[in-house]
Amino acid sequence: MNNRVVIRSLVTAEGCLVAMDDGAIVWRPTHGNRSQLKLEAIATVLLALKGPTGCYDVVAIGDSTGGVTLLSLPRLDLIEKFSIDGGIVRSITAVSNSVGKYLAATQNGSVWMIGTEVPGRAVHLFTHSGPITSLRLIEDKILIQSGWNRRTYDWTGATTDEFDGEQQFQVTATKRENRRAKILEYEQRRTKKNQPLMLDLPVFG
Repeated sequence: MNNRVVIRSLVTAEGCLVAMDDGAIVWRPTHGNRSQLKLEAIATVLLALKGPTGCYDVVAIGDSTGGVTLLSLPRLDLIEKFSIDGGIVRSITAVSNSVGKYLAATQNGSVWMIGTEVPGRAVHLFTHSGPITSLRLIEDKILIQSGWNRRTYDWTGATTDEFDGEQQFQVTATKRENRRAKILEYEQRRTKKNQPLMLDLPVFG
């Protein structure tokens, strides 16, 4: 009996790529036969990339052991495999205006550039202060999301911008609590105002 569970999925107009909890990767095309292979580790992130024809022809898969595997679509043939330090791969993004270069972020906050043209196939750029939720590349800026917090780095690892989402959340929560307190106070005053006055009655013995 097949008890495999889908843990990651990626849907495109050309088909659906799913990653199973046993390491299996399955490509289910909109038209045609499906392809399947099994990785040595469980996939943690999927990234599909379009080729010169405008169709998705490469998928980058980060896994639980710090591996990044490049597979062709639709056949799922192995193109390249890279290994980086830092634990689970949490996010991958392609470096624009380059051939086969990627940025990968890990559980411990390490940010790496990988690719066949990269010296040693992998170069450690810098380390963020905590686990990385997502990573984006906008021109020469590297945007790191870590939970509620967001920080922008340049390629040297210097911080160029920072947003403390936890502090902003606390401010919003305080404002919300203040509004609730005012509403409750208003309702209490309105209720007391609508109650009839109770006059003291004489007591007869």
